Amino acid sequence: MEIEKSADEAGITLTVSGRLTAVTAEELNDALDAAVAETKKLILDFKELEFVASAGLRVIISAKKNMDAAGGELIIRNVIEPVMDVFELVGLDDILTFE
Repeated sequence: MEIEKSADEAGITLTVSGRLTAVTAEELNDALDAAVAETKKLILDFKELEFVASAGLRVIISAKKNMDAAGGELIIRNVIEPVMDVFELVGLDDILTFE
C-alpha cells in the first residue's frame, strides 16, 4: 500500500493505492491521525485502492469518528466497484460520505 498526501485550501487529500490489509492498516491509521489534527476536511481518494480488509475498515471508521468529534468532515472518493461492495456489505455506505 502507498499513501500520497496533498493539501490545499480546501483540506487534505490522502490518495491510497494498493491493498489495505491488517498489515498495512496501521500505516494508514498513522497518516489519518496526523491529517485529522491538521484539517477540518479530509478526503480519502481510493481510485487506486484494490482491496480493503476489516482492519482497514476499522481505521476508516475511527478516522470518521475523530473528524466528527473535531467538527470536521471525512469524504471518500473514487471507490472502485469491488471495494465499494465491501463498504455496502457491512453497511458503511450509510455512515460514510462517498463522492
